[in-house]
Amino acid sequence: MMIFRRAPWLVVLALVAGVACGHLTDPPLQSDAEPFVPPPAYARWWAMVEACSGISRPLANVQWFAARGVLLNPDGGGEQVGGYYSLASNRIVLAGNDTIDGSVVRHEMLHALIRVRGHPRAEFLERCGGIVACGPDCVQEAGPAPAPDAGTPTVMPVELEVTGIVSPTTPNSSTDGGLFTFTITVRNPFTHPVIALLRSFAGTTPRSYPYDVQGVSGGSGGAHLAFDSGVTYFLAGETKRDVVDLAVAPNGFPAFRALPGQGGEGFALSPGTYTFRGGYGDHLAEIIGVVVSQ
Repeated sequence: MMIFRRAPWLVVLALVAGVACGHLTDPPLQSDAEPFVPPPAYARWWAMVEACSGISRPLANVQWFAARGVLLNPDGGGEQVGGYYSLASNRIVLAGNDTIDGSVVRHEMLHALIRVRGHPRAEFLERCGGIVACGPDCVQEAGPAPAPDAGTPTVMPVELEVTGIVSPTTPNSSTDGGLFTFTITVRNPFTHPVIALLRSFAGTTPRSYPYDVQGVSGGSGGAHLAFDSGVTYFLAGETKRDVVDLAVAPNGFPAFRALPGQGGEGFALSPGTYTFRGGYGDHLAEIIGVVVSQ
């Protein structure tokens, strides 16, 4: 069984993927856990994780359950978790407030695809880094990043190529149930490896991927943190990415608030025109305009 722990967060995302253990049988379901049909966006998220992991399996074979409220660690201890995967019956169980939280759902999807214990660095931080959530506990279990070769040059974030893209390009409530993504990509343009220098303020964990969304009724944003030093090391020509999940707000729902199930980071946008801007460290990409419609 693979468990996803959720840690408190303030302005930034601090999702934590925790311990993983094996069972010959599934742990008992919580009394408030009920089966549900995966929403349309799960097919796109599954394809994203298949692509980054290089593994393909039928999404239809996965059983989905959600607790109506908080989800507790089925191994005991009363710990609140965001979700877990159980290999015995190919089952994913999610907390009620995480059923459309893309990073959490994709984290469990990756477990369902690789079907190994724990959080291997190669899958959770390298191949699928930024597509699935992997916070401090997940990073710790994955192990330290390989030490760069001595003499690897350092660069400032402004020396890297940073771009952002919204998918689908014109979000609307008829496509994937209104769920869409903003992906920030960072490319090393040099023909040799580099180490990017991310600034840290007052001893805090450096910000790796800041993002900002603005509309006529206000704005919102945040930043993902560089819990893993591997996020600063780029091979020659390597591209890294980070995915922010959003949604189209239904009629009457205020913009920049989370829909039920979007978790602690997500938020919804009412129909209108918005500007999106992502970044890497203190290097911001060009602003892009996006029209959101019903």
